[in-house]
Amino acid sequence: MKDKKIAIVSIGGVGGFLAAKLSEVLKVDLITSNPKNFEDGIVLIKKDRQKVYKNFNIYSTPPKDKIYDAIIFTTKSYALKDAAKKMLQNVSKETIILPLLNGIEPYEILKDIFKNSLVAKGAIYIISNKIDKNKIQLKGKGAYIVFGKEDIEPLTWLNDIFQKAGIKTKLTKDIDKEIWKKYLFIASTAALTTYYKKSFGEIAKEHLSEFKELLDEIIKIANQKGVNLNEEDKKRAIEILLKSPPSSKTSMQLDFENKNQSEIENILGYLAKESPNSKLFEIYELLRSV
Repeated sequence: MKDKKIAIVSIGGVGGFLAAKLSEVLKVDLITSNPKNFEDGIVLIKKDRQKVYKNFNIYSTPPKDKIYDAIIFTTKSYALKDAAKKMLQNVSKETIILPLLNGIEPYEILKDIFKNSLVAKGAIYIISNKIDKNKIQLKGKGAYIVFGKEDIEPLTWLNDIFQKAGIKTKLTKDIDKEIWKKYLFIASTAALTTYYKKSFGEIAKEHLSEFKELLDEIIKIANQKGVNLNEEDKKRAIEILLKSPPSSKTSMQLDFENKNQSEIENILGYLAKESPNSKLFEIYELLRSV
């Protein structure tokens, strides 16, 4: 297992957490535009505890002549295409390509670029933010990764590594529904936290009825796409919101607050185009004009 070569592309809140945890099992390659930020390691902060992780190689551009067994993409959606094209020299037919981004479209983008590799679908449940150049703050208990494809056998070794690193996982053939379940939650929370400039706890207390309305709209879109989201999935999304740390914010909300480029098109634009007379569309249009 230690001889497996794994690269993580983009080291933000998600990529930094994964790099830290995986580095306890094997040496990981970090592909980042700011390699100097991580020369002293990654500092993972959980509650009042912090730990420094250093077991990785750091590159600003992918190393030449190195073929990876798995490449995990944790970029912002708007940077995915460019980041992926730079990794084309580093893959084989056996390389696992795993997107852990928000939304439905990242898989299609990567499948189009890595035509001959093992492109899986994936999602990660985590509340983590990069609060300094090499500091990742984790809220909640940790992370949960769900990933898969029609044939999951070639993915089992990566699942084993995640679990050995202490990361909870679900490897499944029914990955489309799992992706939509994550999308159901993240799109609804991103829309309302960003629009109202409120935390998870404030949305749960002050705007729960609107949250439920957005869930209904997304479930309807998923059903139209042949994905069987249902009332149980709605209840689960509400439960996640209510159990999340009250001060939590979505990454899209933080991007708006910090006046950074956001993932509004990937997170809300796709849904807005599918449902032009919806509450989601209304929020999307208002946020786009900000």
